[in-house]
Amino acid sequence: MDIDESMGGLAKGIAIAECFDRERTRLTVTEAATLTGQSPAAARRCMRTLEAIGYLSYDGKFYRPTPRFARFATAYTAVDPLPRLAEPLLDRLRERLDESASVSVLDGDDVLFVARSEAHHLVATGQRVGARLPVSLSAAGRVLLAGVAAGDREALVRGGIRGRMSPKAMSDPEAILAEVRAGRERGYCLTDEEVEIGLRAVAVPVTDASGRIVAAMSASALSSRASVERMIAEFVPPLQEGAAALGRML
Repeated sequence: MDIDESMGGLAKGIAIAECFDRERTRLTVTEAATLTGQSPAAARRCMRTLEAIGYLSYDGKFYRPTPRFARFATAYTAVDPLPRLAEPLLDRLRERLDESASVSVLDGDDVLFVARSEAHHLVATGQRVGARLPVSLSAAGRVLLAGVAAGDREALVRGGIRGRMSPKAMSDPEAILAEVRAGRERGYCLTDEEVEIGLRAVAVPVTDASGRIVAAMSASALSSRASVERMIAEFVPPLQEGAAALGRML
């Protein structure tokens, strides 16, 4: 788009909206301005506008997202074929593994979960649709990184090491890059309590007709229910079958 046709105010508002996540459920104007590099006055105007149209609520100090924010996620899942095609495959995986299964894509230096089938356990595991994880620290993210050009991959890894993750999470970029390369060779990546203590996840690539990695299919389980060895032996083959089926449909 020609820069003269763009709307700076809209871009600033979207930048603020993207600041809200699991770790930042509420923001002051000053915090929003700092996170987005805007002036406090500009951030205030954007947040007041988002409040006026129903996307934020305000209690006199903090702004919080309202349920209307969910429209952004549902708009994507309604028009992109990937989530719709993935849903029945994920349901079959859930029944076969008795664990939650997901499909995610790369969005900047985040993994974005676009489809999910939740296992019927008292304690839920993994991420809901629309949730994000740093690409460097998740099994799905490392699978997706394998499809990125080497130079861009390193930048994404370094940018993705952030947030309050598990003390078991890898923090050395070179070690993460080595794990990405190893995962590409063996066909899967597994994280053992790196995102959250007590949670394991394994992911495989979804490739299109040209062999390009377009998504990751993953399953997660509590460590008390699935050992690393079991996840490799029993989870990886059905995940690869599901990913191959999804790739053919794409």
